[in-house]
Amino acid sequence: MTLIESKKVTKVYKLGMTTVHALRGVSSQIEKGDFIVIVGPSGSGKSTLMHILGALDKPSEGEVLIDGKKISKLDEWELAMIRRKKIGFIFQTFNLIPTLNALENVLIPTEPLDGEQEDYRERGENLLDLVGLKERMHHKPSELSGGERQRVAIARALINDPEIVFADEPTGNLDSLTGDKIINLMLNLNKEEKKTFVIVTHNQDLLKIASKKFIMKDGELSKIDRNHRVRKFTEKRTK
Repeated sequence: MTLIESKKVTKVYKLGMTTVHALRGVSSQIEKGDFIVIVGPSGSGKSTLMHILGALDKPSEGEVLIDGKKISKLDEWELAMIRRKKIGFIFQTFNLIPTLNALENVLIPTEPLDGEQEDYRERGENLLDLVGLKERMHHKPSELSGGERQRVAIARALINDPEIVFADEPTGNLDSLTGDKIINLMLNLNKEEKKTFVIVTHNQDLLKIASKKFIMKDGELSKIDRNHRVRKFTEKRTK
């Protein structure tokens, strides 16, 4: 089942007198259950592709389809609702609100949605339990480690039960051991919760566990490979 598809997507930015071709005719498909890793050198277009596939940005040319619908035909409210209900985002910098505790941060995406807040609260508590933070849900970000803050960000990305989760360098600000634990957590959510993941990273180790790998170069999707991967990322490093 295809969740998101790009067709010959081009993205051009104007920086003063300079024209930057961030993407050059990228075509791709994200299927339900994928664990996709997007790699490539800095400036290759990885994050730009993620933003466009996640409906955070629109292409200059080409088309993106979400559930078969062309996002270019949708207004800003419709796009916002797709992002709220279908897509979760995890960012390298966590993007947690410092004055709110872990549970309150997880519940932020539910504020504009219909539904019983008590039901959302229960789901938030269950998600924090799932990511190993049952005893830390009332702590503020300053009272949590980097790995714990990233776990809060993962729970927040899952609060609206999205079909697909985009992660931009989710282990970039973490030490190697903590990063390995976050990777295993996402793999487990992919397996147990049936969540589809698309991860932008510089971490070459992730290529061996991806179900599908997108290799970017100079704004082009230079290669797409499929793996028969193991389900656990080996934590081979020592303290």
